[in-house]
Amino acid sequence: MPTCVETTDLTKCYGSVVAVGGLSLEIDTGEVFGLLGPNGAGKSSTLYMLTGLVRPTSGRVSIFGKDLRRGFLEIAARMGVLVERPSFYGHMTARDNLLLLARLSGRQVTVDRALDRVGMLWAANQKAATFSHGMRQRLGLAQALLTEPELLVLDEPTNGLDAESTRDTLKLLRMLAEEAKVTIIVSSNLLHEVEALCDRVAIMNRGRLLACERTDKLLSYNPKQVEVLVESPESATRRLMEQPWIASVQLHHGKITVQLGEGNVHQLTSFLISGGYIVSGIIPQRRSLQDFFLKVLER
Repeated sequence: MPTCVETTDLTKCYGSVVAVGGLSLEIDTGEVFGLLGPNGAGKSSTLYMLTGLVRPTSGRVSIFGKDLRRGFLEIAARMGVLVERPSFYGHMTARDNLLLLARLSGRQVTVDRALDRVGMLWAANQKAATFSHGMRQRLGLAQALLTEPELLVLDEPTNGLDAESTRDTLKLLRMLAEEAKVTIIVSSNLLHEVEALCDRVAIMNRGRLLACERTDKLLSYNPKQVEVLVESPESATRRLMEQPWIASVQLHHGKITVQLGEGNVHQLTSFLISGGYIVSGIIPQRRSLQDFFLKVLER
């Protein structure tokens, strides 16, 4: 796939504080790309530079093959943005807020389609001042989708949403990426949502890029760490702890967790069966994004 967004040595300093330092990334067209990191990692500053809301101290941003500073108006017309805590005119209805934005964009758009996509058509005639935090967040997403953008930049898009709205939002974003080839860059602290949504994730801390990996690679199964379901688990644990090819064994609530050293699953299974144990299951541990995230931050 062609590259949609590229940053080269992107840096933002606020006085002596380096919010983002030397960030270089390539994001493909139609990719859902997640930015992860603890508070103060530089995620929001990165998103604001990608959208032109903040000017970089140094470095370069290229979007759709064009330099962001030189082609900002053309690029902005093809981009949808949801920043943290979106603002609207409280005395105006949801529909009128979007109609105003549609007029400012100078494009022919269907406001009710945007509201319907985020499950807000029923509240089209309600004033924004009456909206809960979650409703304002959904209206912000409708605003980002209003002009049918080719690139979406979303800062905490599910912040304040209930479980059903979160599920529907994630489903909508995946559909946009897969069917309409919309490129999506999303920042979130909710790792389980990132697992479900993103094709690739970048982990930042203190303004620096620490890692960038495909999500499916991170969520594969670890054949070296397995959960063993067996009759007489106490006896089996003692026997396993004596084996030099096993790195560690833990027993918790009748389940044995085995970290294999030089051994493998077949050797483990054969050992237990030949020892007279009835094995009902050996389950490889699934790696999680949280495990990877914490491991990277510990480096």
